[in-house]
Amino acid sequence: MRRYIAIYLCCATFICYSKLLAGRAVAQTPDGSVGAALRSLASRAGVAFVGRVTGVTHHDGVVEVRFAVEQTVLGESGATYTLREWAGLWADGQPRYQTGQRALFFLHAPNAAGLSTPIDGMDGIVPLVPTSADAPPLLDVRRLAARVQRVPGARIASEDDGAVRLSDAAGVVSAWRSSPHEPALLPLRPIKVHPPESLHASR
Repeated sequence: MRRYIAIYLCCATFICYSKLLAGRAVAQTPDGSVGAALRSLASRAGVAFVGRVTGVTHHDGVVEVRFAVEQTVLGESGATYTLREWAGLWADGQPRYQTGQRALFFLHAPNAAGLSTPIDGMDGIVPLVPTSADAPPLLDVRRLAARVQRVPGARIASEDDGAVRLSDAAGVVSAWRSSPHEPALLPLRPIKVHPPESLHASR
């Protein structure tokens, strides 16, 4: 009997998730700029926030991802947020989230089964770049830049112009309906973490 109940629940979850994905197709037209890509994600997000992954739990065909919310950009999230994903997205065994990961997350509103997922797959997770304490927070937008329609011969975004200020991106996202603002592309210069001095001395 338990086996039949488990099969039923898995089938029901799959059907609900299929409907979720069917109603949330990836944008069909290329974005014209990084700002347009941010507005596209914002236009379909139920919530967007800057946060840190604090835990990942697998159970009953669902993966729960818990976040500590550092800044709400769109919608309502509170101080913490829990994303519930269909476990089938993790079928290849590759982790989709890492504890401690910090990013600007664009998430669909949960469906009737309480399941959700980032907008446009992992494009909806824009990494936060580690910077020094006195430097403005930056986002790594190289993945978003790859969505931008480029003229033939134009180069792909690199570390020379692969970042935008978090404050600029947040302004674009929160005012996506009316703001034509384009965030300035900046050099991507993450902090390099060096081993403690004791490790250097022991060599």
